[in-house]
Amino acid sequence: MDPYQPPPYQQPYPAPPGVPMDQHYNAAPSQVGYAPQATNGQPPPQQQAWQQNQPKSGPCYDGSDASDTDPEDNEQAAPVYRAPPDPTTFEAPSGYEKVGNENGGPLPPPSNPYYSDGDQKPEEKFVGVSSMEEAKVRDAILEFANRKCCYGTGAAKDMSFKKIDPSGALHYKLETFTEMRTTCWKHEPYYGGPIDGADRGPSPGVWDIQCEPNGLFDTHTKRLEIPHSSKVKECHGCYGRGYNRCHRCHGRGRVRCSSCHGNGRRMVHRDGGSHYEHCFRCGGDGKCRCNTCGGDGRVTCHTCSGRCSLRWYIQLTVQYTNNPEDYILENTDMPDELIRDVSGEVIFEQTLPYVWPISQYQVAEVNANSMRIVEKHKNSWPSCKTLQQRQVLRSVPVTEVKYDFKQKEGRFWVYGFEYEVYCPDYPHNCCWGCTIL
Repeated sequence: MDPYQPPPYQQPYPAPPGVPMDQHYNAAPSQVGYAPQATNGQPPPQQQAWQQNQPKSGPCYDGSDASDTDPEDNEQAAPVYRAPPDPTTFEAPSGYEKVGNENGGPLPPPSNPYYSDGDQKPEEKFVGVSSMEEAKVRDAILEFANRKCCYGTGAAKDMSFKKIDPSGALHYKLETFTEMRTTCWKHEPYYGGPIDGADRGPSPGVWDIQCEPNGLFDTHTKRLEIPHSSKVKECHGCYGRGYNRCHRCHGRGRVRCSSCHGNGRRMVHRDGGSHYEHCFRCGGDGKCRCNTCGGDGRVTCHTCSGRCSLRWYIQLTVQYTNNPEDYILENTDMPDELIRDVSGEVIFEQTLPYVWPISQYQVAEVNANSMRIVEKHKNSWPSCKTLQQRQVLRSVPVTEVKYDFKQKEGRFWVYGFEYEVYCPDYPHNCCWGCTIL
């Protein structure tokens, strides 16, 4: 036998008695009598998972409900998708009747009022601001020039400082750490075993389920299963059979050869002439065994992994989110946003379930903006629960330097404990010696 010749073509896989073949693959399970039934959330009778190419009593399905000819081979053919049932028709636990297949809107938490006017405001203690020395300023501009391949260090060494004006920027930041809860139905293949269903008691309310964040002020998500919400139902992806008709060969087990396009012969050019030869891939038959189903005509259902049944349950998604907002007070011409990413001296810090706005700092503008941001955060997330708030006021040293180099005047700024430099018009820069990859 030709080694490239596919195996002999097989006859149809039989449908249940009295059921036409097209209904056998497309009708609901109640019409074909295949699927085990699950009632009242109880598991159906156990049955062995279907596996592709497992021993069977009859040969494979021949695709009688498909076209009369073998389909063209298509490696990119996608499995048939069957939408899941509407879970609002399920017998859901009390309070979860409207849960759908997708996460719904956030579920508002129980009322959790802010502090009242009668609460005592914590004492505000501030530390002093920081500054930097002139020697550090010279070192900073030299380091800045060294890091730039196009900047010459001669200017940094030889420039004369005409005026060094130390100042400081104030950076206020409020973080509100919130928790949001949503629910949806999920399913997974049922592999047998006990089911945590309604018979074990009522499901707790969404906000009655204990869930703790991994860490404060760290945005992350946790997913939990609602207790006593499980139920077993037959798989909607295969009507409880464990398999589906192969999407690549339409159940025929064979496809038209992609090398000769079903002709069985290929034109070859040799020794200055052209002639036809038997196709080496299909052995001249024009058909090849389907590589997806191995000639069986069926593939394991990807929804239930061949288990025939699914375990449905309600999933609780808990989203922890850190919501930061800040205000920067910086009076020089340096861009304010540069202050955000450098370190400075913490002059005030407070972490409470709900913080009080700063009101006693010596700079009125800081007090006003602290009040503005705290009040804004009170009502920004009505569907979330506020777990913790943290406010920090930092003093970031900033030094503005006016210099003279070769009768040219300019300015640069040194800022932060990292001694970063902002110098948009460095006096000595060139592009020679640079290599652009």
